[in-house]
Amino acid sequence: MQTLVGTKKGQIYHLEINRPKQLNAMSGQLFQDFKAAVDIINQTDDVRVVVLTGRGKHFCAGLDLKEAPQMFQFPDELDQARRSIRIYDLIKDWQFAMTSLSRIRVPVIVGIQGYCLGGGIDLITSADIRYCSEDANFSIKEIDIGMAADIGTLQRLGVQNANTSLFRELAYTGRIFNAQEALQLGLVSKVVKSDQLNDEIFKLAETIASKSPVGCYTIKSIVTREQNLDSHLDVMARTNMAMLFTNDMATAITASMTKGKAEFPKL
Repeated sequence: MQTLVGTKKGQIYHLEINRPKQLNAMSGQLFQDFKAAVDIINQTDDVRVVVLTGRGKHFCAGLDLKEAPQMFQFPDELDQARRSIRIYDLIKDWQFAMTSLSRIRVPVIVGIQGYCLGGGIDLITSADIRYCSEDANFSIKEIDIGMAADIGTLQRLGVQNANTSLFRELAYTGRIFNAQEALQLGLVSKVVKSDQLNDEIFKLAETIASKSPVGCYTIKSIVTREQNLDSHLDVMARTNMAMLFTNDMATAITASMTKGKAEFPKL
C-alpha cells in the first residue's frame, strides 16, 4: 500500500493515512489502498480492533482536487451516454472503497484531528466509533464544488443521527463545523484534548480487544446493515452520472481556487 501504513500492535491493527503533505487528501491510489487494506486485515486472524488515523496535522482534506481533473478525463470521441457510464463506474468504485471500514470484520475506531472534509466524512461514517480532538473541523464540502456528496455521507449520516435539521443545514451550506457541533450531530461520540486523542482511542481499542472476538464479530455483523445502504448508494451513483456534467462544478471550483464568488445560472 502506497498511501496507507499498517502496523500491527498485538491484537490492534493501526492503519494510518500517509499523505501528510497533501493534508491526507484522497487520491485514486488511496481508494485502491483502502480496498487492499480490508483484505490484509480480514485475513489476519488475531486482529481484534482496527484504529484509523491520519498522519500530520489533518485527518483528511477530502478529494485531492489537483488530481481530480485527471480522474474525470475521457476520450473526446465518447458521447455523453458513454461518459455517464464511465462516471457511474468511477463513483461505484469510490463508494466500494469508502465502505472499506464497514467491511472489516472487527470494530474500527477512528481518531480525527484537524480537517475532516468532504470525502473524509464519507470515510469515517463507515467506521464503528469516531472520536475527535478539540481542534477538529468538519465540512460536508461537496456543495462548494457544485455537487451532492455521493459516496456515503448523505446515505449514512441521514440515518445515523437524529438531528436531521442540523444535518441538512450542513449539507446545503458546506460550512465548517467544529468538534462540538460534530458531537451534537452524532458524527462523533467523544471530543478529547488534542494531545490525548491517540491515548484515548488506543485505550478504547485495548478494552474492546480484551472482549470475545466472536461476540464483537457478531455485534458488528448485526449492527452493520448495508442492504438498504447499497441501494441508496446506487441511486446516488446513477443520479450523479448525469449531474456531474453540470457547468456548476467548473464554476464552483474556479471560484474556490481564485477566492472569487460563484455565479450560477437559473435551474
